[in-house]
Amino acid sequence: MAVDFTYAVARLRAIEAAMPDRAWFMRMVRSPARQLLAGMREHYPGFEGVEALHDFERGIEADIGSLYDLFSSILGEGPVTEFLRAGCDFDNYVLALKGKMLGAEPVLLPFGRTRPELIETAADSGDPSLLPEYLKDLHDALVKVLERGLPDEIDHKGELAKWQYLLGAAPSQEARHWVRLRIARANIKSFARLRMTGLRKGDTAGIWIAGGTIDASRFEGLYSEPFEDFLSFLGSTDWRGLPALGFDGEMEAWKIDTALDSTLLDLIGNSRSRFFDVMPLLYHLELKRKNGRILRTIITGRINNLPEDDIAGSVEALLS
Repeated sequence: MAVDFTYAVARLRAIEAAMPDRAWFMRMVRSPARQLLAGMREHYPGFEGVEALHDFERGIEADIGSLYDLFSSILGEGPVTEFLRAGCDFDNYVLALKGKMLGAEPVLLPFGRTRPELIETAADSGDPSLLPEYLKDLHDALVKVLERGLPDEIDHKGELAKWQYLLGAAPSQEARHWVRLRIARANIKSFARLRMTGLRKGDTAGIWIAGGTIDASRFEGLYSEPFEDFLSFLGSTDWRGLPALGFDGEMEAWKIDTALDSTLLDLIGNSRSRFFDVMPLLYHLELKRKNGRILRTIITGRINNLPEDDIAGSVEALLS
């Protein structure tokens, strides 16, 4: 049965029309700390239940959670809703397993197909039978990582499993293209960070995720070459705009994410005008994630008493 996206897209158009603009974000940078929560509630109803500024993540999660709930209520259960929600389960299982390793209580996201408490129980017990089928391969991969004493690879294995699953679960060619762009984004980020930090000197074949809009073998082939060769190669891809955003061999880590997010939004920007497929929903999710990063930058900056001009400069970069 075909999914009717028209009502969902119409609702998103209304939501986007009321989303905060650049002036609002900059006003939040300059607002007194005691007024910051009240300002957040102006555009983010999820902050209604947040009483203290340090609890801001709960407000951001509630805002994104309401978006997933909206999609589910309109689209119903089915491949599209499962596709939109399943990625969160991979993230949660990684978070739960890392929490177990560190002896810390994991903070899991409530957006997935599987209840967070069930994922946490599975991680604590090590019993994969508690997990849905699509997480069992991830469980097996993470067990092998831990047996080899390589806990730092947990995040990478989680990302690898998530994007490979979503590549196969994509409900349309348009959704599959978005997954391929996200894979390319992950590989570009890994390439840049590994080159800048010098953490990986030898074989990198296991780092790259297959299936992206840039063939994984190109990252492997270019890894030992000068970074300028990589930038030149990007000029022949969809990601050719990255150098104009300051993407180079010396870019600060947080700015890498900013440049990649801006480019991804540009690449799928035309899809927001559609009415008959899932892409406007995916575009809106990307936009929400970007705005969430801006909120985190503002609030953490204020909590840590950073100079307002420094926070403003970071926010300007995120808004570009």
